[in-house]
Amino acid sequence: MLNHRKVNLIFPLLFILLLTLDLRIGISNWFYPALVVLKLAVMFWGSYFINSNYHIKTLCEIKTDEKIIALTFDDGPDNTVTPALLQVLKKHNVKAAFFCIGRKIEGKENVIKQIDSEGHIIGNHSFSHSNFFDFFIARKMKNEFEHSDKLVFDATGKQMNFFRPPYGITTPAMKKAVAEKQYHTIGWSVRSMDSMQKNEEKLMSKLTAQLKPGAVFLFHDTWQGVVPLIDKFLNEVKAQGFKVVRPDELFKVNACKNV
Repeated sequence: MLNHRKVNLIFPLLFILLLTLDLRIGISNWFYPALVVLKLAVMFWGSYFINSNYHIKTLCEIKTDEKIIALTFDDGPDNTVTPALLQVLKKHNVKAAFFCIGRKIEGKENVIKQIDSEGHIIGNHSFSHSNFFDFFIARKMKNEFEHSDKLVFDATGKQMNFFRPPYGITTPAMKKAVAEKQYHTIGWSVRSMDSMQKNEEKLMSKLTAQLKPGAVFLFHDTWQGVVPLIDKFLNEVKAQGFKVVRPDELFKVNACKNV
């Protein structure tokens, strides 16, 4: 498996190889910038695609023949959408994971308590979810994690053990901060893109096409349309003989550190 450490070993060796060939037989100067471009491309791929495990070992799906899947929701909580979504999940007797933004928790502690009391997982999704989060140093990231951890602990008495990177982007600094916090990093195998494509018919077509054993679906509890979408999707899930389980059950890991 290609990762950041291996790349930092491989590319210097490739550079030495190019330099040796250049000295012995002569090669085009274009090979050098091409090597740089290749390394940048690999780094972009590894940082942008969360299932690459390039910087951080990430749980995105499992290989199984059992017809089980997991549902996750990002970027809440919302005072209106999240409780309505919880009602739909209760209707279908489904448990999910909510990756919450810390700054949105303040003033919505009652929603956090409801998520927890109804048997769902709460995961850390940073405090700010800043557009520049990927450029933060490890210490600043860790401070954000701890701020969100405290808010959830104060509301539920539970210490979060799941983390999902904002935008799904990982970095060396994030690897260090996550390691210090000893989180399980949770990704996805199906990104619904519901925050961008809000046509229910198109979303349903995409979701059902990717309904397979061991999949982890990513949604957002930040827009009202997700409520009827999930209701319809869960009807389809049941019709195809699938069962929804919590991510901790899917991956066989603890969702909380103090439970």
